[in-house]
Amino acid sequence: MSINFKRFDESSVKILTLLANNFPRPTEISFHDIFPDADAVSEKDKLTTHIGTLAFLRHEDIIAHDVGSVSSFILTNTGLALFNENAFEHLKILLDK
Repeated sequence: MSINFKRFDESSVKILTLLANNFPRPTEISFHDIFPDADAVSEKDKLTTHIGTLAFLRHEDIIAHDVGSVSSFILTNTGLALFNENAFEHLKILLDK
C-alpha cells in the first residue's frame, strides 16, 4: 500500500512554516489562517485535511496547543528539529556563557 502525502504536505508545510516564522509566539492556525482564499464549505476535503494534519502534528508532539486560545499553537523542540534547530542546545549555550 502506498500513502498519498500530497494533501498532508500542503497543510503541514504551511502550518510548520508559519509557526517557525513566529517562534516562540503562539500563533493562530485556523483553516482560514492557513488557506485565506479557501471556502470551508466548498473545499471540505481541504478543511478535513487541515484538521487531520493538526491532529497528527499534535499527536506526534511536533506542535503544542496554546492553552490560552482554541486555535493557537507553537512548535515543540521536536518541531524545531525539522528546521535543524534545538531549543535545549540553544539555551544550554546561553547558560554556559
